[in-house]
Amino acid sequence: MKKEIINHLIYFAAYFVFLTLINSLYSLNFWPLYIGGLVGVFIMPNLDHLLHIWVFQPQELTSQRVLALFKNKQYKDAMMLLYDTREERKDLIFHTMLFQIIFTVLTFWVISSSGSLFARGLVLGYLLSLVIFNLKKYIAKTENNFIWMSLALFIFGLML
Repeated sequence: MKKEIINHLIYFAAYFVFLTLINSLYSLNFWPLYIGGLVGVFIMPNLDHLLHIWVFQPQELTSQRVLALFKNKQYKDAMMLLYDTREERKDLIFHTMLFQIIFTVLTFWVISSSGSLFARGLVLGYLLSLVIFNLKKYIAKTENNFIWMSLALFIFGLML
């Protein structure tokens, strides 16, 4: 888990430093962009797992174990169990190709029309998280859909 957090932090730092340099965002007034990016990279991907546990599949054994840990206020153990069993959950809503296409369109919309730096950072951070997720699937050869991967990387590059 620590290795994954460090990897996401490295990707986050590299992307948002590059974004800062390209767009000349040198003032401290842009802190909501970075906070939104952190939320988008670390919290949004886990919401998908929590929705799966609480809403879509609460009858599964893992779901019941996590819910019992949350009920006993053992939040750290519950998050560790969610992390350890994340490969079991294959039908996550936010990780489907349809959602990713819709989210990419909404990302363009938020970036072009929203004045909120937090919202821009949130969608860019979550899009970064989705690109990392897709790259990991492609490198592990669990997904051989190179056309969609190329499209996702191209669109992600346009976000700069």
